[in-house]
Amino acid sequence: MQAITLYVKQQGEQTSYEYNIYDNKFSPSNLAVRKVLMAMLESVRQRLTHLEIEYNDQMLADNWGAKRSAEWLVFLGATRDSIRENRSGDVIVSRQFRAPMTAERYDFFYTLTDISTFPHYRLQENETDRIVFYFSRYLQLIAPQEEAEAFLAKLEELHLPYKLVRLD
Repeated sequence: MQAITLYVKQQGEQTSYEYNIYDNKFSPSNLAVRKVLMAMLESVRQRLTHLEIEYNDQMLADNWGAKRSAEWLVFLGATRDSIRENRSGDVIVSRQFRAPMTAERYDFFYTLTDISTFPHYRLQENETDRIVFYFSRYLQLIAPQEEAEAFLAKLEELHLPYKLVRLD
């Protein structure tokens, strides 16, 4: 297997690893990409307290159907009070919500077969982003040094070759 490329940048006490979808040319449902997300999740699992998801109603309905989409959104913590609408004029272009991370919600992300199920999500430690997926452009981990090292160790454990490109 060809090594994936990870862009690395120090952000103060944190290390950022970015997996660029375009550079690596794997589909978001590819096992290698899923392993990157799994390694990220495992490295910061104990820190994750919240999730924030942005989605488009029509895209979810096209992928899952309206009923199943509603069930997943409720399962992930969407409520009438927590949903915010993002508008362009009078048109709702997307909605987003924030909810506490639970073990079941963690498992949802860990077992995703397509990391682009939602176009934009953030898994956070309180208000601090730890894992960010941004519109099929990139998947990013932002972690303290110990967890950053655990991420690389997990990639090796998953037999996923990688090369680091430093942006410092």
